[in-house]
Amino acid sequence: MKSLLGQLHFTNEELCAAQHTLNSSNTKMPDFLSINSALRRELYEKENTEEIQLYNQKLFDFEEQINEDFSLFPTSAPSTPDLVVEDYSDSELSQSYSILSNRNECYWSNEENIQKLRKCQSQARSWLKKRESIRAEIINKSENLQCLDNKHTSTSNDTLLRQEQVDENFIIKLQCASRRYLSYVGYQKIMKSYKYNAKAQSFAKNKVMGNAYRKLSSAKNPSIDTVRSFIHLLDDDAHDFEREIASEELSQKLIENIRENNQLDAYINSLDIQIALFLKNAISIDEVLKHSGAFKKKKEHQRMLNELTSKNTQLNPFSLTGIDKESRQRLETYQKLVYLLQTEPKYLARLLSMTNRQDLGHFSSHKLIESTVLSVFGYATNAREEYLLINLCKYCIAEEMKDVTSTQEFMRGNYTFMKLVVQTNRGAKEREFFRTLLSPLVNEVVHNAFLDLEIDPVSIYHKAINDEESRTGMPSSRPHAVTSQDALSDSEVRDTFVIHLRNLREITENFFSAIISTVDTVPYGIRVVARELRLILEENFSDEPHDRIIKIIGNFIYYRYLNPAIVAPEQYDVIDAIINPIQRKNLAEVSKMLQHISSGSVFSDVHDIFLAPLNDYVADAGRRFAEWFMTLTDVEEPESYFGIDALTDQTSTHKPIVFISPSELFHLHYTIQNNLDSIEPEGSGILHDIINEIGPSIYRPDIELPESIVCLTLTNRHDDIPMDPGARLQQLLVETKRLVSYIIKIQSGPNLDHILRESINQEYETEWGQFKFREFSDNTHIDHTIITKRRHLKLGQTDIPIDLQSISFLQLKSIVNRLLIHLERCKVIANNNRYQDIVNMIASDITGKNARRLQRKRELERMRLTLENLNGKKEYLLEQGNQYEDYLAGCMTSMATKKGKKAKFVFPFTRQYFHIKGLQKHGAVPTFGSYKYTAKQLHERGILLELVGISKKHYDSIPIILSMDQAGVITIEGSYSGWQLSSVQVDIRYEELLQTQFEGVQSMSVLEGMAKVNVNLLIYLINKKFYA
Repeated sequence: MKSLLGQLHFTNEELCAAQHTLNSSNTKMPDFLSINSALRRELYEKENTEEIQLYNQKLFDFEEQINEDFSLFPTSAPSTPDLVVEDYSDSELSQSYSILSNRNECYWSNEENIQKLRKCQSQARSWLKKRESIRAEIINKSENLQCLDNKHTSTSNDTLLRQEQVDENFIIKLQCASRRYLSYVGYQKIMKSYKYNAKAQSFAKNKVMGNAYRKLSSAKNPSIDTVRSFIHLLDDDAHDFEREIASEELSQKLIENIRENNQLDAYINSLDIQIALFLKNAISIDEVLKHSGAFKKKKEHQRMLNELTSKNTQLNPFSLTGIDKESRQRLETYQKLVYLLQTEPKYLARLLSMTNRQDLGHFSSHKLIESTVLSVFGYATNAREEYLLINLCKYCIAEEMKDVTSTQEFMRGNYTFMKLVVQTNRGAKEREFFRTLLSPLVNEVVHNAFLDLEIDPVSIYHKAINDEESRTGMPSSRPHAVTSQDALSDSEVRDTFVIHLRNLREITENFFSAIISTVDTVPYGIRVVARELRLILEENFSDEPHDRIIKIIGNFIYYRYLNPAIVAPEQYDVIDAIINPIQRKNLAEVSKMLQHISSGSVFSDVHDIFLAPLNDYVADAGRRFAEWFMTLTDVEEPESYFGIDALTDQTSTHKPIVFISPSELFHLHYTIQNNLDSIEPEGSGILHDIINEIGPSIYRPDIELPESIVCLTLTNRHDDIPMDPGARLQQLLVETKRLVSYIIKIQSGPNLDHILRESINQEYETEWGQFKFREFSDNTHIDHTIITKRRHLKLGQTDIPIDLQSISFLQLKSIVNRLLIHLERCKVIANNNRYQDIVNMIASDITGKNARRLQRKRELERMRLTLENLNGKKEYLLEQGNQYEDYLAGCMTSMATKKGKKAKFVFPFTRQYFHIKGLQKHGAVPTFGSYKYTAKQLHERGILLELVGISKKHYDSIPIILSMDQAGVITIEGSYSGWQLSSVQVDIRYEELLQTQFEGVQSMSVLEGMAKVNVNLLIYLINKKFYA
């Protein structure tokens, strides 16, 4: 019974079964009214019997009273209900329920019955409360409770008796400990309250500052107080200066590593060419020996040349590092020239567009111009230079599209901006993108040894014959000379052809799906260049269908940007493996498919007719590719993406730096000077002024120039006020914002107009003096040049700079007021909002400061990654150079075995015989021989083409001697009485002849221009006489 909990529930079937059981056994239904006392006896069997009787008596009396009260309600129910459940049909039950429902509704609709119910509920609540009070009274009077109370009282008395016996000192110590404990508890409460209040204050302060910053960044017109709270964020801290310095150092290292790698690469290429020419011309090992260590000798020779140049700067028109006025002016002028070419891309755009149309000069090299342009923009190693290079590409597109008359003509052209895009593909950011995108796909193709995507049926047919003969060891019965249709009639070839087509489509789809899934990861440079090209095409060819423009853009993005990394993945660090010809062909087939998809053209050419079954797929993929191209060209403007505008350099604390070689710089000067009227057709301008200030160029390719890198700290020729009125207004706006920020730091108010009109007190002047000491003092860590630029304010080209250190706060406000009025007149700011536009501009500068810091952080990470890749390439080049050196060392060993060869026989009493006898007589026999000919003999052999100013009838009387006393140096000597000098002698290095032959030059001048010879035949004669 004690375990019973809750209510008991029985179904109708259980109740019916119980009733039938009781009836069959003649058992009387139990009286459930007596179960209360039975349960109470079981639950409280340990309680006192008298207490239980008393409780039952009182409870009985109370129930009697309740029954009397309930007698007001009529009742006809029996006192002991019978547990009878009869079976009823559904209709009877429904009828009974309906009758009961109507009876209940009628009964409770009477207000008197409701009042009786309320009185009954009140009596029940009173009964329950009284029952609980009676039970509590009985428990309090029980013996158990009294026993516990007596025990507690006895314990308390014993404690008091013991306390009387405690020593007084113990009580004092106990009180002291209690007071100490209470003090500690109080201190902990105070500290807890302090910490809570501090956290609450910090939370409230952060909440207020957060709301203020959100208001600053999102509000249309932030207040002066809001801007003033964050105006300090415009100041550069020590970390900003450290990052700027680290960025410049990394940039310098990148340029130095790039140039060093280029020198190593050029040296290895020259050795490779020399070895190839050595094999071609059958030269001896002695010729190769002289190249060992040639690069080191050249470096040492260049170092000595630089030292001599620095000691004779007054005589050297190419000196840029001398400590004299002329060298310094020359360096500063070149710095202004490079800065102008960077920030005014129209000049270089016109120059580059001319490279495809005309000759730039006798000594100009188109290839050198293109490489120089990349040096001018620092290979786009930071955000500023990448932004400027993108602007150059935009101007190149606009300049070169002027002469394009149709989209078909554009598709056939190879334009300069495309070359720049190809060059920038080798950057660290592009290589990382290519490796992430293409590495899994290319590896899947390369590492599949059984993959063959050959589509030509004839090639498949021949391969099947080869496989059959290799497998059986017997000649195939199938004919070898077959046509494509004949090859496809072969079932094996046809099945293989279908499998190849299926594989090609699947692999192409893998490449295609991976490419179109990338949008945000595509480097910004190619996206914005494609966007600019699309806008120019849509503007120039508005009649062309939109689909045609998209196909041109797709062909440009894929063919110029993605395709090189697919067909030559090892050159873009996509994979590290070596690709064999079959794998290369497989990649070429995939590239061909993607090329047709990007251009939206199906396979209809005769050579590609066997890919025609894939035309449906190509057309469908082409539509998807077009959508991706449109998404790809949907980018923001470069100014917004990089956070750079035309005045970034004026507000920057560090000037831009460019590293360039003297040969590139002087060649650029020469080329611009020769084409100045085409580059600046206005006839006069800043470019004309700078070129005239530098003076005429004396650049020649044969002039020895120092190869040490020149560091140009770029400066604007008109750094104070830009040339055009728009730029001048922008600079005035920047200076105005700077001065307004000074005023806001000192004084506050409801708006800027109110601050400017408010009177000045001594407190403002004192704060302004303290601010000037902090901002313009030389004892700070800021560079002196930056402090000077901040301190002096120049409002016009002819105005004297204003020294902000010497003006008062009232004068500062007067200057700002005049500047604001001028900007209002020029419609730079509105004139009806109390100069709120200036406040909004300052707020925008504050919120963008963190974005600029993040951009600088990304630049540092990218430059470090680029530097790491350059170091890896350097190690590779050094290893390759060591292999070449080992090969040359082996050549030296082979050369030592040929020293014992016999001298060539000379017929006596011939011209050569007497020539050798004369040399032996004077002890001047060259080490490797000497041979004497007449001009007539050499002319008849075709070696000598012409002697300038001499008739051919005199050729027989003109001796020409070829000798070699030093390996690799051929001496040519000629004598004629009609020359100003009776004898002319010139030394020619053999590698120069080989290089001339390699470049395809057929003839060259020797003997100081007196003779013209055939290069190939001259080399043949030298090989025959000195190396055979």
